[in-house]
Amino acid sequence: MEETGGRRTIPEVEILARLPLRSIARFKSVCKRWNSVIESDYFHRLFVSLHRHSSSSWSLMFRTKYLHPMTQPIGFHGCDTWDLPKSLVSYIIPFQPYPTLPTSEYYFVASSNGLTWIDVFLSRNYNNVYSYKSFVGNPVLQQWVEIPPAPDPWVRNPDPWYPSPFSAVGMVTRLDNGVVSSFKMVRTIEMGMVDRYVDGLYLWRVCVYSSETGLWNIKKLYSPRAVGNFGFDSLHGILYMWDRFMYSNGPGVLIAHDFYGPDADDQCQIIPLPGVDHKKARRGLTTSGEDVIFVEAIHRRLSVWRLLNDEEYISERWQLIREINMPSFVSDVNCFPLAMNPFDADIVYLWLRQDRCLASGNLQTQEFIVHQESDDSSSSEVDCCCRVNASDTVEYLEEFRNGVFMLFQFVLPRWMDSVPPTTKLIFLFRGFLTFQFAYY
Repeated sequence: MEETGGRRTIPEVEILARLPLRSIARFKSVCKRWNSVIESDYFHRLFVSLHRHSSSSWSLMFRTKYLHPMTQPIGFHGCDTWDLPKSLVSYIIPFQPYPTLPTSEYYFVASSNGLTWIDVFLSRNYNNVYSYKSFVGNPVLQQWVEIPPAPDPWVRNPDPWYPSPFSAVGMVTRLDNGVVSSFKMVRTIEMGMVDRYVDGLYLWRVCVYSSETGLWNIKKLYSPRAVGNFGFDSLHGILYMWDRFMYSNGPGVLIAHDFYGPDADDQCQIIPLPGVDHKKARRGLTTSGEDVIFVEAIHRRLSVWRLLNDEEYISERWQLIREINMPSFVSDVNCFPLAMNPFDADIVYLWLRQDRCLASGNLQTQEFIVHQESDDSSSSEVDCCCRVNASDTVEYLEEFRNGVFMLFQFVLPRWMDSVPPTTKLIFLFRGFLTFQFAYY
């Protein structure tokens, strides 16, 4: 193998780098030399450069509710970067990291930059307190990390403390040169007013697990608003939660905290959401690219804002990027914004409650498409197969009346990121990665 200026110049490198990751993963097992080439920084940079305009597989995911199955409203697979033969949720279900663990009660908790957090609940005591195991991993690579149990903050309680399925708030990740280098998991211990005689200051006690240390730490945070039990991650390591005063028809606020910020930072940031106070408004919070996006639909008028980052911040935190009139087939009171395309902020996904189906729209061309129930079909948006699961989506969305939709975007990265090293690593071999680590 010849090298010029630190670059490998063998012809097969150029050939391999043009293949999808599904094929490249197989070639890692051919021999040690090929494995070394594929894992090199040069090959990584070359692959990303050659596929920078290629699409990647992704799915919208509901956070699992008790006794509700793991549901993917819409997903794209078979895309150029990975060329997966099936939807992303198929790589999670059934989830069985150990043969002895049950598979009936497991919960999709959070996702960030291709990593997924799954809780498996094992038993329940007389106080309806669960024992559980937590796992973080890359479902497609079938590589999972078992997370040690969180510490017991109630040392005087004779019963062991286990968070409920809904005390897990979210997960954030850190990227180095586009590769996930670490992750943090956040669980709420308690939320209460600092002083019941002083309105407007809340103490939020959380357990934070860091893959860099392999440990949980208890942290006290302060917020002018009560923090909910569900948050989503931007690509900057910031966890966002939503809150709104009771009986209000307004959009509410975002509560944000940077869990990769200074340890001394114990304040949550409050970001008022744009939009109007209207009882018929339908709203969604999502991300696209590296931006937090807020969508509001009122009487067929669809407005889309982008959250400005600190460098762009002047006097307004939100920038109105699109405002259009939706087509006549979209009912003015039954249209719910679900999410934006993670790679294209001009594509929005809507739930049409009256028709019980999904629709997607291009905000630039103002063309909308209704998606009926399907197994696998081609997509006009990207060179992918699109799978729509409208029937199971109905069960989740029929319960929704007012508020803000916040769905997870399970987006595969543009490279085979391994799970950042931590305490205990488990490899599950299934599908096209069966012989990934077998060398000859």
